[in-house]
Amino acid sequence: MRKVTLLALFGILCLVAIPVFAQTETPDPNQPTTESTAESTAQTDTSTGTMNPLNLVGTDDVAFVRFANTVVDVPSVDLYIQELGDKGVVKDLAFGQITDASLLPAGKYNVVARVAGSDPSSEAITSMSWEFQPDTSWLITLVGLTSNASVQLEPINLVQTDIANNMARVRVVNLVSEAPSLTVSSSTGDDFGSSLAWSDVFDADMKSGTYNLSVAADTGDTLLENSPVELKNGELSTVVLIGSVDGNQPLQLVTFNSAENVSRVQFVNNSQAAIEIFARPGDVSILQSLAAGETSDWVAIPSGSVTFVSYAPGTGPSGQELGAWIGEVHPLRDVVVTFTDDKTAAASDPVFSPSLSGTNAAG
Repeated sequence: MRKVTLLALFGILCLVAIPVFAQTETPDPNQPTTESTAESTAQTDTSTGTMNPLNLVGTDDVAFVRFANTVVDVPSVDLYIQELGDKGVVKDLAFGQITDASLLPAGKYNVVARVAGSDPSSEAITSMSWEFQPDTSWLITLVGLTSNASVQLEPINLVQTDIANNMARVRVVNLVSEAPSLTVSSSTGDDFGSSLAWSDVFDADMKSGTYNLSVAADTGDTLLENSPVELKNGELSTVVLIGSVDGNQPLQLVTFNSAENVSRVQFVNNSQAAIEIFARPGDVSILQSLAAGETSDWVAIPSGSVTFVSYAPGTGPSGQELGAWIGEVHPLRDVVVTFTDDKTAAASDPVFSPSLSGTNAAG
């Protein structure tokens, strides 16, 4: 990460298995990939500004961060990142709202919550110190109750990699304070989390489709019935249980979808003959034939460690390896890999293409 540049930005702006490779269709950089929630669930709030307020570029180490307010007895809050100065990163975040994703330089930060509209130097409601690793996704949630002085900021990791082919991923989080353990199930008996205590998390990969969820307390009381959640292939659906069991704030599910973290890869064949390209692990076919001197279309690749290997067309992994590139592909990054006839440098170092921005990156 370009630390000197990022420090300047702070002062100025203050705010491995590979399961599937898309071979024919690539993401449209001008179309965001986040999805709206089902009508009967609370809607995510995407009005908090651009995804990339620091104008980070493709070579920067970044993390993807959302913010949520799940405290039933706290007014709206402003959230600050101390290292970015007195300009709040989120303003007037009300109960039940979850922001869209924002890009932050990877690193350690102090996140501070204050009553909405208060002076940046006023006393904080609570704060949290956390290190955001490169290429990770997070939901930073204000949790607890002010009535018993238990309000805190809770980091929840969102795993958007390695989603199996033709499957959807769901993460259910119970943030209903001072409630008995809760069990979430669908109308067809699917398990979405049994006896979840406060802050417990349930994860599963499931078939895509719409599931009508009900929430019951382990005491036997049904607290919510038939709340639809749509699970989509290749996406993570995060379902957050919020509210109270005493009737002051009805229990509800706040749901948002996040596409699998992917990069786009383009291949350039600077060798003297046509090649086909596979990816490891798994020996997955990427391109069946790329003629000498040609450049491929963009191919969507799940983020993570990968090895690209070239062979003579039609020979595949059983044939002679002509060239290879071993490395990492990073979320929302475009990378160009060039194959040559030089056996000592069979593939070039990756070349990162466009800058990360609100138009070609969405959480």
